[in-house]
Amino acid sequence: MYPMSSTRSRRTATGGPKTQRGVSLVLLAMVIGVLAVGLVGLGRSQIREASERAGKTVGSSIEAVSDAVNQYRTTNAATLSSATPSVAGFANPMAPTVSELKSNGYLNVNVADTLGDYGAYNIAILKNPAGCIGPATNCQVWSRINPVNPIVDKRTNTPDVAMLAGLISRIGESASYSAAPTPATIVGGNGAWSIANPDATSRAGILVVVAGLGGSDGPWLRVQDTRNPDFRGPSVTGTQFDTGLKTIGAACTPHGAFASSAQGLAFCFSGVWVLYAGEIGGAAGACDTEGKMGYTNAGRSLICVSNIWRDHLTYGFRGVGYYAHNSVVPQPTCGAGLTPQAVVSGVSASVIIGANNPGNNTGSWQADINATTWQVRIMGSDGSQAGTNARALVTTFCALS
Repeated sequence: MYPMSSTRSRRTATGGPKTQRGVSLVLLAMVIGVLAVGLVGLGRSQIREASERAGKTVGSSIEAVSDAVNQYRTTNAATLSSATPSVAGFANPMAPTVSELKSNGYLNVNVADTLGDYGAYNIAILKNPAGCIGPATNCQVWSRINPVNPIVDKRTNTPDVAMLAGLISRIGESASYSAAPTPATIVGGNGAWSIANPDATSRAGILVVVAGLGGSDGPWLRVQDTRNPDFRGPSVTGTQFDTGLKTIGAACTPHGAFASSAQGLAFCFSGVWVLYAGEIGGAAGACDTEGKMGYTNAGRSLICVSNIWRDHLTYGFRGVGYYAHNSVVPQPTCGAGLTPQAVVSGVSASVIIGANNPGNNTGSWQADINATTWQVRIMGSDGSQAGTNARALVTTFCALS
């Protein structure tokens, strides 16, 4: 009996076949458990990455509609801020549709009218402060876009965070969504803006894209912006960038404003629209840089000579011609800061041969011009008049006063 007992004890102590098989099953179960956890984690990671990629794809569609709405808003900002806005091609200017945006050239016709499972686009143009009337007063116009259905994980009916993250990474800080614990309020732009959930029941997962609210517009001026840019320079206001055609010479206000004219850039100078192409100078007024170009109120070009604005068109040579004895040289018309002048450039005469022929054969011909009458004299060396065919070559010009 004892040997048998000893043998059983030894087998138990050294680990029999049953004991070894039990240990293998435990280890196998542990390995399978670890593999299962790893596979679940890998599956979740792949699902999350797939959701983010889907979000970026959806984001590109929303981004196209958002850009179109923002262009519509900024282009018609002044009208949209008025008490009774009216924009051609839009039945309700404060709620443009995707179809209207396409028809009026704001949106590519190939963009889908809806966002698939997430429904149609709900587009609204709003004012801040609410109820304000512009454009004379500070009335900010902003836009809000949202798909009518929430973007949620269908398994949990909670916001699909991965997909929304991918979507917002495509659009930027102008996008956000509703979530617990306060789904009735949507905050975005790192706290730069906050709006009420546009969904009637304030469901979580409602995506919104805003423009013109909080920090999304930045400090930049927009088309028809009523804000004064306050450039801290000479009198600069928003009206200075009006592109309506102005008539040169017509009255204008304020001084320093810019506009367009049929001839080019117009500048409001002392209450009159003038053609702007450089510094405005007074006729025969003082200037500070030799050779600098300027312009009169009427658009005539000036040149700075000896610190005086001179007429650029008539400055210098005006004409040349041959004149007989006692003929009068016509004076050229000179512009501001200039006077007409003339010089004799040469003299020609013929020698007269034979009796009873009037003329002067003494030679050494000289000519001069009377400073007052501009009458020409052509004389011989003895002071008598030159012959009948004598001529003086006279050059006229406009020079400094």
